[in-house]
Amino acid sequence: MQPPPRKVKVTQEVKLRFGEQLSSLQNKQQQDTELLEDIRSFCKQRAAIEKEYGQALQRLASQYLKRDWHRGKNESGECRSVFSVWKSVVEGTSCIGQSRVTAAENYRNLTTEAAKTARTAKEQLLKKSIEQLLKVQNELLETVKEVSKTKKHYVHLERVSEVVKEKAADAEARLKKSDHGIFHSKANLQKLSAKFSAQSVVCTQQLSEARNEYLLALVAANAHHDLYYLSHLPDVMKCLDGDLYERLRDYLSLISKTELNTCKSTQERFVDILEASLQVSRQQNLQLFLKDTNLFLPTPMQQFQPAGTDKVSKLETLVRGPSSENVLDKEARRWTSRAARDYKLKTHGERILQRLEARQKNVSDKEVSSMDIKIEEVKESVRKAEVSKVKADARVGLLRQIGVDVDTWLSGAMTQANEELEQERRLSEARMSNGDISSNMEDFDFSEFEDLDDDGEIFEESTLSLSGSRTYPSPCQVLYSYKASLSDELSVTQGELLEVIEDGDVEEWVKARNKSGQVGYVPEKYIAYINQAVADSESTSHAGGLSAEKSLSGISELEWSDATGNNRIQESGRGPRTKSIIV
Repeated sequence: MQPPPRKVKVTQEVKLRFGEQLSSLQNKQQQDTELLEDIRSFCKQRAAIEKEYGQALQRLASQYLKRDWHRGKNESGECRSVFSVWKSVVEGTSCIGQSRVTAAENYRNLTTEAAKTARTAKEQLLKKSIEQLLKVQNELLETVKEVSKTKKHYVHLERVSEVVKEKAADAEARLKKSDHGIFHSKANLQKLSAKFSAQSVVCTQQLSEARNEYLLALVAANAHHDLYYLSHLPDVMKCLDGDLYERLRDYLSLISKTELNTCKSTQERFVDILEASLQVSRQQNLQLFLKDTNLFLPTPMQQFQPAGTDKVSKLETLVRGPSSENVLDKEARRWTSRAARDYKLKTHGERILQRLEARQKNVSDKEVSSMDIKIEEVKESVRKAEVSKVKADARVGLLRQIGVDVDTWLSGAMTQANEELEQERRLSEARMSNGDISSNMEDFDFSEFEDLDDDGEIFEESTLSLSGSRTYPSPCQVLYSYKASLSDELSVTQGELLEVIEDGDVEEWVKARNKSGQVGYVPEKYIAYINQAVADSESTSHAGGLSAEKSLSGISELEWSDATGNNRIQESGRGPRTKSIIV
């Protein structure tokens, strides 16, 4: 039996991609900074050597022509990057070196201070943009982790359900064949059959719950994923660029105009450069930048992955409790209420933001900093409400697809939210009409903008013990020997007792420690977890005593006992089925 392949977790892939995105944006920032430095250095030196005329100017231009111009490799005739425009400027300068004397004053206007100011602003925008990018990336990563958690829960329950079904079928078959032998009565077999049948029903119910939870978490994560790539990431990139390209357009245009005004003999050449300079825009350069990399394209949408032999791939209607309440109806009420609440918070925040921005124009210099902080707080609250609403709407949409009547609850919740918003608007207008407007910020209440958290359990906690909620360290016994193939893996032998100390770095692997204190990764299918109480009693039992092996909290184990309890057959629920007869 070969161990499962060591696949990288989805969360690890997301972290890696986020890191690459951050690195690419920092590289773009470096290129822009280098371009600003080029322009600043060029203008400073040119203003100093204009009067010297001739060869000195040509040598200056030639050193810039040697720069690496691969940054404009994806441009076309209709779409030119700011780098190619700058290159044209330098080439034109090299051709008209003898006519630069009267241009000294104009070039002095583009010396150190103007370009240095732009560079300082660019560095400040980088810090702010990176902080915002890390924040939204961490939020999306948490959403992905939630999907991984629900998926692991679902996969585990599917395995448990399969084992219980096999035990129930085996017991039923033995009962039909009357294969109870001298040590097993028919009544005992009937009890076993009834027991496993009941457990099979419970496992099927819990599997449906786990599958539904996985599906809901998955659709919410995909919605958050779309929002990140369609809204959050473009916003961060826009903030990072700031007014850089407007500044560059002004610098390049001024250089071009200077050349035209200084020497009419070069007019034809610099008319073209002027036209290209005036067409410099952030959108155009962003498109060229995106052609160089695919890091900023949305990643493929996550799809539901059935576990094992499970054939169901959509939500199922569940009924639970004495009131026979439909669980999906409960979920519909929950998420329509959440969507309405998020809509209310977002709308309310946008109104407050409009008031703050209108008031910002009239505040004193001392209050500007405080006003900016308040505006950022409201923007962040609105953004969080938007994220939460997108995820809630996605869940509601999935429930609507399978026929759950979500529109009734959604209509009621939205009506209530609109009524509360209208009451808030009227109250605000009444305060304004009474002149209750102060120059301070105390009249704006941000208490409604609490952190939005939808990480709560959608379904009630399963009554079975789950590996996802297992506490570490946890004792286990090796079912099959395994020889380590990597330096971080642990070689184990059949029957050896281990202690699982944490989840593995990839799926279906765990980190364990043997009696010698050696630590490494082992395949999870090669071990069976042991109930701690039984493990303690096993350590004090005599050699040849009863085995203490328990797996999957007693659910995946089929046990027959005779009147004296001396014989029993155990079957492990992990990996290929194996039997061990312990006397």
